[in-house]
Amino acid sequence: MNQNKYFNPGRFARLFKHDLLINQKIYFFAIAGIGIAIYLLSYFIMLQNRGGFLTTDSYVPLMLFYMMGLGALIGNSFPALKNQIKTSSYLLYPGSTFEKFMVQFVIRIVLLIPIAFGLFWIGTHLAKATMFLVHQPGTDPNNIIDFNYSYLLEDVPTLLDKTFVVFSIFSFATVLFAGAVWFKRFSLVKTLIITGLMFGVYLLTFVFFSHIFFSDKVVGFDIYINQYKVAKDLHNIQVLLYSVGVLSWLFLLPLAYFKLKEKEV
Repeated sequence: MNQNKYFNPGRFARLFKHDLLINQKIYFFAIAGIGIAIYLLSYFIMLQNRGGFLTTDSYVPLMLFYMMGLGALIGNSFPALKNQIKTSSYLLYPGSTFEKFMVQFVIRIVLLIPIAFGLFWIGTHLAKATMFLVHQPGTDPNNIIDFNYSYLLEDVPTLLDKTFVVFSIFSFATVLFAGAVWFKRFSLVKTLIITGLMFGVYLLTFVFFSHIFFSDKVVGFDIYINQYKVAKDLHNIQVLLYSVGVLSWLFLLPLAYFKLKEKEV
């Protein structure tokens, strides 16, 4: 059957197993490394912050730092593409382009992100437990609130806003994932630079049109957008931001796939 040319469950399973066997040390040390790192970092910050973690918001800077490390792991997907010899062997290995693409997608995003978030939860709770076991003068572990992901979204008012936050994280992960296919060397750095430049151009475009159509209302790099309601509790600016955050992965994943397919030609 023609669909067998693109995806075969048995062939996909063999590719998946092959990737795990080749990169098992990398995956093991990466997962162990981020787990130990978040535990030590959480414990150190809790030790230094003698006022205590009174709210879950206290964990936000720690989580942002942690997500930078997670982004580095995603941004280094397709390790075989970083070397010409390994690239040739990788592309010749039995399996369709789609299957090779899906193996990395499943490992680096579908599995890695939930595992990493789980390790963050475990690491912060172990750090708090250590504070009780190794008591330090001037610190009160009872002032440290238990970390919970649901608390982070408490201040996000609606379900639509919560969906936007979750999908924005996923979309940014696909940006890093796609960059790993497009760039052979220093893919993470190049992806971040290109993303920053595109975001800058995006903002400058709004500045340009603001000066064209609302010249009497803007000065310098100001941006002016007429705001109006599209639906109840939903404005046009929200629709614009939600569209970028929620839908961009639909463009980025096919872009990465066709770039990988191009390498096989």
